[in-house]
Amino acid sequence: MADGTKAAHHRQLADEQAALRRVATFVASGAEPEEVFRFVSEEVAALLSVETAAVLRFDGEVATVVGVTGELRTIKRGSTFALEADSTVGRVYRTGRSARIDDYEGMDSEIATIIRRGGFRTTVAGPVTVEGRPWGAVVAGSKRDRGVPEDTEERLAEFAELVGLAIASADARQELSRSRARLLSASDTERRRLERNLHDGAQQRLVTLAVTLRIAESKLEDDPNGARDLLGTAREELNSALEELRELARGLHPGVLTERGLEPALESLTQRAPVPVRLTVYLPERCPEAVEVAAYYVAAEALANAIRYSDADLVELDVSRRDGVLRVVVSDDGRGGAEPGAGSGLRGLADRVEALGGRLDVVSTSASGTSVVAELPISEPA
Repeated sequence: MADGTKAAHHRQLADEQAALRRVATFVASGAEPEEVFRFVSEEVAALLSVETAAVLRFDGEVATVVGVTGELRTIKRGSTFALEADSTVGRVYRTGRSARIDDYEGMDSEIATIIRRGGFRTTVAGPVTVEGRPWGAVVAGSKRDRGVPEDTEERLAEFAELVGLAIASADARQELSRSRARLLSASDTERRRLERNLHDGAQQRLVTLAVTLRIAESKLEDDPNGARDLLGTAREELNSALEELRELARGLHPGVLTERGLEPALESLTQRAPVPVRLTVYLPERCPEAVEVAAYYVAAEALANAIRYSDADLVELDVSRRDGVLRVVVSDDGRGGAEPGAGSGLRGLADRVEALGGRLDVVSTSASGTSVVAELPISEPA
């Protein structure tokens, strides 16, 4: 390679890396996808010295322009056209690979007609994938007779990868926002439930108890036997109120979990179950409190669902700590059919687990019942 050619090649690589760094920095800043699409289009057009560049999203058999720059004025953001075979985007859609067309003469598709009327000779497109799925394409168009260099497809692929990263990041931010909203909603719902239970249950009993004690006090001198009977009634009301408060406390956070750990708490949970529960626990040491609480609620909710909905004859609860992960598996031999997104219970558990960096999976079939599996990472001490 001659010195001049080598220097030009080095300048091209430097320019490309600079453009990719600018796009990567823009993506990392948390910019909205629409802004990223426009920015990528501008950077691609400038780097490749082409007259137009665009980012397109696949919507079924139609492509939608989500970002565009340059001279092809008839294609604007929001424009749509069919993903026909005689276009680079249509070929990317069907093959999942980069595509190039250097001559649109004789092609009669809608996009081919638009490109030809705009005076363009060559278009190149690279696929955008998000989490392994085809999402769209980055496209560059040139009016030059000699088209664009042979390595343009490879250069576009790097920009397409950054577009996919931007979309995945935006999706993650949106899911985090939705998760937080669900947690807040669940918190408000639980607070209202506790207020209602306290008002309708223990609070009313305590009010009745106070009235009974005042009446008993008034009878102490004139009717001691009546006062004694009222004190017996008051004692029963007090015992009932205490029991209701204990039930509420158990629903919030069992004391045995804090004092003795996850295994005794799970033993207490399974002993109260109205169906047989086979409990297996391997915990060589205690886990962080947040992890234990999450694991307990996974077990409690999954067990409650199995009892309430599955008609199971047996539930198996397996909890183990290995390789820095606490794994909770609740399986039943019931009728299956559980849907993680159908109710707030399992969705709330998933939010709780994911908030700790973990994962919750639900497998439910009529042939094998339901299995709820939670994996919670444990930060090992340094």
